Amino acid sequence: MSVLNYLVLEDLLVAHLKNSLPELKAVLTATDLTGVQAQRLVEPAAHVIYLGDEVAQGSNGQGGSGAAQVTSQQWMVVLVVKFAGTVASGKGNRDKAGPLIAKLLQTLCGWQPSAPLTSLKRINAPKVGYEDGFAYYPFCFKTTHVLLGKS
Repeated sequence: MSVLNYLVLEDLLVAHLKNSLPELKAVLTATDLTGVQAQRLVEPAAHVIYLGDEVAQGSNGQGGSGAAQVTSQQWMVVLVVKFAGTVASGKGNRDKAGPLIAKLLQTLCGWQPSAPLTSLKRINAPKVGYEDGFAYYPFCFKTTHVLLGKS
């Protein structure tokens, strides 16, 4: 990967979500889940968060000198919805979020961003959160690429 912007996937995710889910009022970025809660004034919305990366170890993950490294970036997209009708049970939030979740997953699972990033694969995510009538549905994905350093 010729790195001009190691985190280019953030912009690609934001643009792809905006184009594919017009029912969202906003697609934002945040540094963590706390940042999502601070920006919850607009909903339904998706928040894109970089979680970090994993570097493959051993001969399959790194070239002989370590100059070529297989790296997987992990990203989270948090869908935020609010429905005040059934706050105690959260059912209203789930009814509102269900169709958006289906469309979000159809949009991102297997999506191929620009090369050399591989298609997105879903990975485990934190639990759903509920607070003050808002629901936070986190979905995590990873993409892999080969990072070429100096040889």
